[in-house]
Amino acid sequence: MTQKMNTEARREQIAGAALKLLAERGSEGFNIADLAESVGLVPSAIYRHFEGREDVLDAALDVFRDRVYGLVEAARNETQDPLQALELLLTRHARLIESGGAVPHIMASMSAPEGHAARRAKTERIFAGYVARVEELVRDGQESGQVRSDINAATVAVLFAGMIQPAALLRHAEGERFDITAHVARVWELFRRAVARD
Repeated sequence: MTQKMNTEARREQIAGAALKLLAERGSEGFNIADLAESVGLVPSAIYRHFEGREDVLDAALDVFRDRVYGLVEAARNETQDPLQALELLLTRHARLIESGGAVPHIMASMSAPEGHAARRAKTERIFAGYVARVEELVRDGQESGQVRSDINAATVAVLFAGMIQPAALLRHAEGERFDITAHVARVWELFRRAVARD
């Protein structure tokens, strides 16, 4: 049992390190040798836990999925106010992006070459699942009377995601020149005015 736990813990450690490397280099710059070095292993040791590069990238996507879905759950658990939860979620995304989150590279996986169809499909499922979770928050807001009932919750959820993805790309391209905190403050005010029931 202890060996199994150690194996699972090591696999999680490797997948987390892979996500970090993916954030820094993208999938094209990602390799097993650098991953092994980052976790203090030799490359052959990675293959005791994963079948190969694609298996590692698949596990990194699982870590990414858990983190972004976790942001939604944390915001939902912190407040009973759905609009405040959406604002918290947007702010936490900004922090994740500022800390070098892998969002731009994960997004690029959605247009990965044909040979990576499984990775592309998984990435698309992750984003669809994220938008569905945001849609639930919007529906909660509609039910509580805080969000306008005359707007489509699914459309609002896509709009919300649209406030994050371009900002992630700009932060990645421009670095600290793009003030994502200021962006989030401005875009949130516009979003709130558009969807809140006054």
